[in-house]
Amino acid sequence: ALWKKWASRDTTHSANWAPLPAPPKLVVVVPDSTKEAIQWRYTLEKPADDWFKPDFNVTSWKEGEAGFGTKGTPGGIVRTTWNTDDIWIRREFEMPAGNWSDLHLSIDHDEDATVYINGVLAAHLSGFVSTYEEEPISAAAKATLKPGKNTMAIHVIQTRGGQFIDAGIVDVVPAAA
Repeated sequence: ALWKKWASRDTTHSANWAPLPAPPKLVVVVPDSTKEAIQWRYTLEKPADDWFKPDFNVTSWKEGEAGFGTKGTPGGIVRTTWNTDDIWIRREFEMPAGNWSDLHLSIDHDEDATVYINGVLAAHLSGFVSTYEEEPISAAAKATLKPGKNTMAIHVIQTRGGQFIDAGIVDVVPAAA
């Protein structure tokens, strides 16, 4: 039959192409909440303008486990309900000592998220994603990371549909050649 002849043909000519490169390895440096709940401080009320600075007092903010959002948001493991237009979240974390290849945020956001590390803008992410993605950290924010105590602060704006926020830090290690 003619269809068998065509079905066996390599129409893409991929037989002589080089294999795809191996993907980079992701090493968790500061965990997100995919495997275990991480405590954050949060508020649903607009805070003072310096809310993202490391020495800002958040003792009046609520405590909750990430991820923050609404049930049914694709890709989100919701542990603390957030169903308003805005949320501001902060956490202190221990940065291990290390010789890092390329630090990135591991972040799942629905919708627009602005991330600060140690009071410095790390990333502004528009729109939404439905899974954790690796996003570059600005050089200025990356330069503030030091072994020991550090701060991550995130503001998320929600306009419609599902909503979610959670973040950590991963090292993107190139695959061995």
